[in-house]
Amino acid sequence: MKRNHLLLLILCFTFISTPAVVQAQIPGDANADSMVNLGDVVCEIDYLYKNGPYPLCLDCADPNADCGINLGDVVYLINYLYKTGQIPEIPECDWSEPVNLGSTINSSAGEASFRLCPNGKTAVWSSNRSGTYGNTDIWYSYWNSASSFWSEAHNCGHNINNGADDEYPSLSPDGNKLYCRLFGRLGTLGNYWDVWVSAWDSLHNEWGPIENLGPTINLFGAGSPFISPDGTKLYFSNYGLWVSEWNGTDWGQPVWLGNKVNVDGSECDPTVTADNKTLYLTRCRGRDHWYICVSHWTGTEWGPAVVLDTTINDTGGVVQPYITPDGSTLYFISARPGGLGSGDVWVSQRIPMAKPKRTSDTR
Repeated sequence: MKRNHLLLLILCFTFISTPAVVQAQIPGDANADSMVNLGDVVCEIDYLYKNGPYPLCLDCADPNADCGINLGDVVYLINYLYKTGQIPEIPECDWSEPVNLGSTINSSAGEASFRLCPNGKTAVWSSNRSGTYGNTDIWYSYWNSASSFWSEAHNCGHNINNGADDEYPSLSPDGNKLYCRLFGRLGTLGNYWDVWVSAWDSLHNEWGPIENLGPTINLFGAGSPFISPDGTKLYFSNYGLWVSEWNGTDWGQPVWLGNKVNVDGSECDPTVTADNKTLYLTRCRGRDHWYICVSHWTGTEWGPAVVLDTTINDTGGVVQPYITPDGSTLYFISARPGGLGSGDVWVSQRIPMAKPKRTSDTR
C-alpha cells in the first residue's frame, strides 16, 4: 500500500513540475484564459466601449473572422454562447490595396518613420519638409474625429529638433513621452546615433528637453526605437533587433530577438501588436532593396520572419512599418507611384482572404 502511495506521489509531482504546454489560439477566447465564455464578451465590450485593455489574443477576439475587432464580434460570441450560433473562427487575413495618407501628412519632400500614439489620436513622423531646423525633423499631428482628418503638421520644436537629423519618433501609451533617435547630440554615448526621450510640458505646451536613455541602450548605438503599446518594452535595432523591458525605474538589459528574426543583421524598424504576438520589421534583400516582413510569437520565441506579399512590398522597396495595436491597420513608407514626394506614408487595412478559415468548437 505504501508503495502505491509513493508511486502516486511521484506521478503527482511529475505532473505538477512539468512545464506548462503553450496553449494554441482558441477562436473566441479574447481574454486568453483557455475558455470561450461570458468573460470574453465582457473583455470585448470593455475594449470597444469602456476604454478597457486590448484583448490578450487579438485574432481570438475576432470570432466572425472579418479581420477587425468590432461590435459584430460581440454579437457573434453572444449568439454562439446562448443562441447556438456559429462556431468562432480564427481569421485568415490579407492586406488591402495601400492608400496614400494625403497632403496633411505627406509633402513634396520626404516623410519617414510614421507612428501613432496607441490611442490613435496623435501621429508623429520625421520629414525634411519646409520649416525644419535643418535636415530631417520630427513632426506631429492630431486626429480630428469630427472631420476624420489629420490636423496641420506641427514641428516638435527646438528641444527635440536641431540642425542634424532627428527621426524615428515613438510615443508612450499616454502620449506624454516621445522616444526618438537623434544624431550627434552633446552627451551621445554610442556611434553618433542614440535614443533619447522627451516629456510633454503641459505648462508651456511643448515637448520638453531631451534626456539620453543611458548606456544600457545606447552604449553601442541604437536605432529605430519602438515602445510597445503597453509601455513595458522598448524594441530597437543594432545589427538586428533587440528588446528591453522596463523594470519600474529603468530599461533592463537588452535581449536579442533570435536568429529566426535576425537573419543577416539588416533587420530594423520593429513594431508589435498589443498582444505582443505579432512583430513587423524591415529587412534588406541584396543591395538597397528594403521590404517588410512579419514574425509571430510561438509562445517561447519569435518565429521566422515572412515577407509580406506584393500588395505591400512593391518593386520600389518599402520601409518603416507601423502596425496599430489591434493589428488591423499597417502604415509604411514608400516611393511608389501616386505619392507626393520622395517617400510618402501609405496605409493598408486587414481584409479577409478568399479561402477557407480554421475553426474549433470549444463549447
